[in-house]
Amino acid sequence: MTVVVRAARPADAAVLAAVSRAAIEESAAGHYTPAQLAVWAARRSEAAHARFVETTTVLVAEVDGVVAGFASVAPAAVDGLVPGEVDQLFVAPSAGGRGVARALLTAVEAAARAAGLPALVTHASWRAAPVFERLGYRRVEVESVTLDRETLTRARMVKELD
Repeated sequence: MTVVVRAARPADAAVLAAVSRAAIEESAAGHYTPAQLAVWAARRSEAAHARFVETTTVLVAEVDGVVAGFASVAPAAVDGLVPGEVDQLFVAPSAGGRGVARALLTAVEAAARAAGLPALVTHASWRAAPVFERLGYRRVEVESVTLDRETLTRARMVKELD
């Protein structure tokens, strides 16, 4: 299996929204309650993903020409993100455990270095935190976010770039 990473295009917004919802509803199911998953997944709209593609660096991983996942990093402050913030990492449930997340985060790191960023930061779900740790991110703190009256916890993580 070969993972090909490319820059996202505006036309990818619908499939990115679908991949993120599937990843939340299926892959993260063991880490959050059904109510938490529902409010989190409900925020994954095509319009939101189109905005991410427009304002951040979004990278898409394809396997055999099919979108298997995506990640984003903010090269500059935008929409509440800080420079170097890895705001999204989602892998289609059918592509989990096949190196897609590793390929995406490696490409994110290369993009961040090219932009001259000294570090990366993310707010990782409990499903994603081990993936980030395997790639050199360290947990800084546990934080909580409230979405539509549901509180989700996650890990704030950082990675210094050489």
